[in-house]
Amino acid sequence: INQMELLKRYSISFAIAGFLLYFFTIWVEEKHEGSMPHNLSTKKEENVSINLKPKRFFEKCVDLRTDQLLKYGFNSNGILSFNLHFHEEGEVHYHAQENSVNELSETFQAEKRGYYCLKWSNPGSDNFKVNYHFRILNISDVSE
Repeated sequence: INQMELLKRYSISFAIAGFLLYFFTIWVEEKHEGSMPHNLSTKKEENVSINLKPKRFFEKCVDLRTDQLLKYGFNSNGILSFNLHFHEEGEVHYHAQENSVNELSETFQAEKRGYYCLKWSNPGSDNFKVNYHFRILNISDVSE
């Protein structure tokens, strides 16, 4: 077998492998489409102020394991709707839901690993300032 023949065989093998990898990647992305939130925090702790416009919402998501606690809270100069939820196979599961609240402080432990989202909605007709914070703690680090 000369070098040209060998090169042709390898080129065909690489082309087939590349083709299969391309379609496998598309299949994986479609299967998991929407499972990773666009607003996923890369931090273990945030303390942020935002302006929430009328009839709008703001969402911040975290990747939470069952051996972690999520301590979160907020305060606002207006009445908001708030919820803590996670997405699983196209369904939304709510763990906390408040319809008329301007401050809150809670601790949450996930029953299963997932992307959990804190969501604030402004049902009013004025801009509201929202100060929110969260912190992810390992349960093993939390002293009783």
